[in-house]
Amino acid sequence: MAKVLNFIGTAIIIIVIVLCLSLIIPRVFGISSYTVLTGSMEPSVPVGSVVYAKAVEPSTLETGDIAVFYDGRSDLPVTHRIVENQTENGQLITKGDANDSADLAPIPYPNVIGKVVLHLPVLGRLLALLGSLAGKAAVLAFILGGFLLCEVARRMRQ
Repeated sequence: MAKVLNFIGTAIIIIVIVLCLSLIIPRVFGISSYTVLTGSMEPSVPVGSVVYAKAVEPSTLETGDIAVFYDGRSDLPVTHRIVENQTENGQLITKGDANDSADLAPIPYPNVIGKVVLHLPVLGRLLALLGSLAGKAAVLAFILGGFLLCEVARRMRQ
């Protein structure tokens, strides 16, 4: 029984650490994470995915790249594919994969946050939760619970 409790406690601690590192490590390399809230990029980037975007010079973006930007209509960032980079005008024409047509307004270069370098399904919802006060409390509770299970296992072995 002590081995099982120790295994479960250690697994909980490792899982929580890995999840927290997935928020911290990208920032060290200048990469920001965003949660996809709508289905406009499905099926390639499903709702609830986390996208990791690296800041780049917008003029270097190419057709087919996925970018994160502000569209000017909302304070929330948008993740869409680039249909055309109009370098002479300093703007991007974008489109969600699931949308029938390009976005209504071009995206000016200053609104571009970065190029998506990685996206992971489902993880976005979990990372968004971890960023909230309730999520931070849950992380603390899970870590304490993991340490408690390991301590109970240690005392059982004695």
